[in-house]
Amino acid sequence: MGTPTSRLKKLSNWIDERTGVTHLWRGALDEPIRGGARWAYVFGSALAFLFALQLITGMLLSIYYVPSADHAHASVAFIQKVVRGGALFRGLHAYGASAMIVLLVAHISQTFLYGAYKQNRELVWLVGGLLLLLILAFAFTGYLLPWDQEAYFATKVGVSIAGEVPVVGPAQRKIMLGGSDLTSLTLSRFFMVHVLLLPLLLGLLIVVHVYLFRRAGPAGPTHNRNDRRVDRFFPKQLLKDSIAALIIFVALLALAKFFPPRLGPEADPSSGFLARPPW
Repeated sequence: MGTPTSRLKKLSNWIDERTGVTHLWRGALDEPIRGGARWAYVFGSALAFLFALQLITGMLLSIYYVPSADHAHASVAFIQKVVRGGALFRGLHAYGASAMIVLLVAHISQTFLYGAYKQNRELVWLVGGLLLLLILAFAFTGYLLPWDQEAYFATKVGVSIAGEVPVVGPAQRKIMLGGSDLTSLTLSRFFMVHVLLLPLLLGLLIVVHVYLFRRAGPAGPTHNRNDRRVDRFFPKQLLKDSIAALIIFVALLALAKFFPPRLGPEADPSSGFLARPPW
């Protein structure tokens, strides 16, 4: 029968013969990094970690969430107050969304300052710009889901701005609202886009972005100094990326634990609530 180790080895070889996963894994770990491993290069991996965290927490929250105007607010309150760990997961999801935007802006700024969008990296830069737009769309569609006063009226302001776009504005506003006003139909559309359409598009573009990045090769300020040092991604850069992800997770965990996101009163379309930017 063989030992458990030998059986596991045979299973691994069987899978590898049919998938080539070992070759792909080694290719990822052996990525050359000119100038050596640096803390400045952790942003991409940190964003990938945050995307995974958002997927996991979002799936857990969707188990209890009801995307209708009559029950959305009550379901979020149930998650926040009754579900074991619900407040923590909601906090991780809410603060994780803000962290993604902050890190992505830092990542794009770093790429611009390093000049890493030049030469054969133009497509990497363009796909990164599309990823920024998708993450902003994530934030916009997710903001309405708690269906409290702030979410309702802030989304109404955002949709009104979208309706002012020349030529396509009125049609765009009607598609977003599902009619002439913000109703339960709007909420269900935002929920569908937030949990189905955007994750598929974002996941696809991340794969394209990573593929183009690996094809073009990493770039940084070290090129300007003719630094000939080259490190592999494993182990030094992987260690730095893992530490950065751990720090981000601990920070989000602390925010979610000690400063849970507020849930305001249920949306009342007839009230005169004045929406203010959350930041």
